[in-house]
Amino acid sequence: MKHIISINDLPTNAETGSKFSRQAVMAKRDIQVPPFFCISKAVYTACTAAIRSSIRYITDRIDFRQQASIISASEAIGLLFDELTIPEKEAQQIYEAFDRMHGKDAMVSVRASTVSDRAGQSEDSATNAFAGMSSSFLYVKREHLLDKVKLCWVSGFSTESLIYRHAQSFDVMDFAVAVGVQRMIFGQRSFVMFSCHPETAAKDVLIAGAHGIGEGVVQEAVPIDHYHIRQMDQVITSHVVNKTEQLTFDAEQGYGVKRIPVPFAFREQPVFSDEVLLELATLARRIEGIFAAPQDIEGTIDEQGQIWILQSRPIVFNYDRQLIWTNANVTESFPGVTTALTYSFSKYFYRVIFFDAYLRIGVPYKRIHDNFEMLDRMIGFLKGRVYYCLTHFYLLHRQTPMFPLLAKDWEKMMGFSASYHTRGDGLSAWGRKIKTKLTYYIVLFRNLLQVVNHQRNMLKFHHWWEKLISPLRGKDFRLTDPLEQAQLFHRVWKEVGEQWGITLMNDTYLPILNGIVNRAFDKAGLTTRYPGLLSELLCGGGRLRSVDIMLSAVALGEYIRNNKALAAHFNAVQDAHTLWGEIEREELDGEFCRRFKHHLHYNGDRGLQELKVEQPSLRDTPWELVKIVKQYAVQQVSEATVRATEQQTRDQAVAVLKNALKGKPVRYHYLLLITGWLRGLIRNRENSRYCRSELFGFSKNIFNALGHYFVKEGILRSADDVYHLAKDEIFGYIDGTGYTEDLQSLADIRRKEFTANTQCQTPEQITTMGPVRQNSLAKEVREQQGGSNELKGLPSAAGRVTGIARVITHPTTVEQIHQHEILIARETDPGWLFLMMSARGIIAEKGSMLSHTAITGRKFNIPTIVSVKEVTTRIQDGALIEMDGATGIIRILREKAIQEDYDTLKTGQRSAVILQEEATV
Repeated sequence: MKHIISINDLPTNAETGSKFSRQAVMAKRDIQVPPFFCISKAVYTACTAAIRSSIRYITDRIDFRQQASIISASEAIGLLFDELTIPEKEAQQIYEAFDRMHGKDAMVSVRASTVSDRAGQSEDSATNAFAGMSSSFLYVKREHLLDKVKLCWVSGFSTESLIYRHAQSFDVMDFAVAVGVQRMIFGQRSFVMFSCHPETAAKDVLIAGAHGIGEGVVQEAVPIDHYHIRQMDQVITSHVVNKTEQLTFDAEQGYGVKRIPVPFAFREQPVFSDEVLLELATLARRIEGIFAAPQDIEGTIDEQGQIWILQSRPIVFNYDRQLIWTNANVTESFPGVTTALTYSFSKYFYRVIFFDAYLRIGVPYKRIHDNFEMLDRMIGFLKGRVYYCLTHFYLLHRQTPMFPLLAKDWEKMMGFSASYHTRGDGLSAWGRKIKTKLTYYIVLFRNLLQVVNHQRNMLKFHHWWEKLISPLRGKDFRLTDPLEQAQLFHRVWKEVGEQWGITLMNDTYLPILNGIVNRAFDKAGLTTRYPGLLSELLCGGGRLRSVDIMLSAVALGEYIRNNKALAAHFNAVQDAHTLWGEIEREELDGEFCRRFKHHLHYNGDRGLQELKVEQPSLRDTPWELVKIVKQYAVQQVSEATVRATEQQTRDQAVAVLKNALKGKPVRYHYLLLITGWLRGLIRNRENSRYCRSELFGFSKNIFNALGHYFVKEGILRSADDVYHLAKDEIFGYIDGTGYTEDLQSLADIRRKEFTANTQCQTPEQITTMGPVRQNSLAKEVREQQGGSNELKGLPSAAGRVTGIARVITHPTTVEQIHQHEILIARETDPGWLFLMMSARGIIAEKGSMLSHTAITGRKFNIPTIVSVKEVTTRIQDGALIEMDGATGIIRILREKAIQEDYDTLKTGQRSAVILQEEATV
């Protein structure tokens, strides 16, 4: 083994440790790294051979329960190194390398790196960083070089190093020490940055920076600024402090460092401009890419503004203890607190449908079976709320050859605020096992065939579903034997497990095509010139079941409006329960009663939060449909007008596209083609979602019937206690596979927990370490903060409107919304349609361009903005606001609207404050 190794010789981990081999790799990849040479571990081994037995004698007698014993041993070993002399031959080689690379008058840094022959026991390894254990010396002159080398060697036996190695069950002598001698960079500003969040594993860049040299940041010896650069949109969040001091070269002594004041002009200013921060973030991601793992990076910026990287080590994650959770996107289906039955049933749903989907994508059956535990735990139940377990989602999705193609677009469609590192980032586990390219292309070809046949497969799916659900739709199972109910449930779900994966295939193609379309619009320069154009082009183009359901209710309202006697009766009778009783007994217009009941039968599984088992559907509460129909009767809305408006919006958008791409017919027709495909996939997604609602509705009817059975038999006090039991607990009692007969006690405990969970809030993203319940899952509820009057979200449906904010946290608390009001909610589901249709605009905290909220806004030409962080607390109910659905910008014009605002909005005029605000824009 060579004794002296230059950076250009590409030192290896075995020779010098990963600290220096990594720097050499970065330098080869054109990262600016100060030149260095290494004194390899072979020199250490040769020079310490004579004292090794003495060191062993001392370490064998350490009592690691006594700090004094450890300190004493460390000091004794230090004396052995003090007496050690580096042989003349090795010393001469070191000096010659110094003079050749740096020059006799240069100043250098001298850094130690411990190296072990055992995997994972070297400094800066993927599993053990040994951070802060090895010594480093700055501004070292040639005459002090050998002394610093010996001090680097002995740092392997510092008190901290001895404790660390013993705690890890490492042999305290099973290592050698390499030493790097590197040109000293006189840094003006320095930083430590992480290419991902070291606690949450989010792929956002974190930077800590200070004036002076890097030791001030590493040792936190001076005031430090902190910056967070979000990966998804490059938004920078800064925490700037008053920086009074810095560490720098001690010019008076001619070596070492000293503490000096930061000039007053720089103390309150950020250490780094936004431009520099974005440059550093790009560099961090580049270095992460070089080593294919998250990195902890140290660096400095010299007087000329050159960025130098001084070190890069892996961020050590204990993936066995880490789980990453998010409720982004899933809250559209399961908003807020829910019950044990909804969670356990939904957990079963995810397992069943993804098993089928993975098979269709081409994942081998055995591999799915081997990952069954993760498949069964794709969602979690934290503080009564449904969360995706992203750790399991990523690991399972990486088994598919398609995932690298869709990962970024999938994350964007799901509305995640960040990507995350989980075990196995990079090439998928299956991908590493692919023996030949032929295997990969076979799988790819299979998926391409499915894409070609996808629309036909979706039609087959809907035919299958209608045949299965038709005899079960709206059925009351209370007269059916409980065991027969359980068996019917499992028969239905057996078929679901063989067919439902096609809907997830649709959701696999959707983010890929959505990304292709968005990039095509960006390349054509259309996104900035016509920000709402894509949304408008996605209008129309086929029937959406959720829209048809709503228009069926609109048609009922039209029928009332066109029948004077019926309209007069609905106007005279205010109580919806009374009106429903008359409809049920067919005491009103016969044709109207028939249409009303037909709507309930075929569309009765539509309702607010309809996937929650505890939430009644319209079929269970038909008087709610009466209220909706009454509103449509008053609003003068008609089915023909809605459909015509939608088609007109798309026709106008097509005309704009044609004009924008005049002289470019190929690009024009290409964009029309791919947006048409995207419309089709969106239509498939929305239509299959109502099939899901019917599947959940059928299952609700089973569980409700079993709840009544349990009350009849004295097992439960109330039928709705069944909602606080898990699916397997309910069926287990019926078929003899359950663990307890005391279901009431379980229900009582869970009901109490349900109530307690409604009193807290949880964050959108959570990273837990170790046992999940030992982590803090609830977030602090803060008072509303003042700040900017402008908010920004994701533009989803074009249109600029001004209106009164109507903040609604739960739709059951509101019977109507006025046409001068802008609906603001955390999220929406199809059950919100009757409110959304009346709104002047729609704003939601959650959602993406492909969420139900966004699709509804486009469908009905309602200006819509989604993914607006904390909008339900940032904007007060009753505020006067302006929103632009094409840009995603919301402005608060007045914290509380006055009567003049209401009057002018109703008449369509512009109030003084609106005109004044517009004049400043």
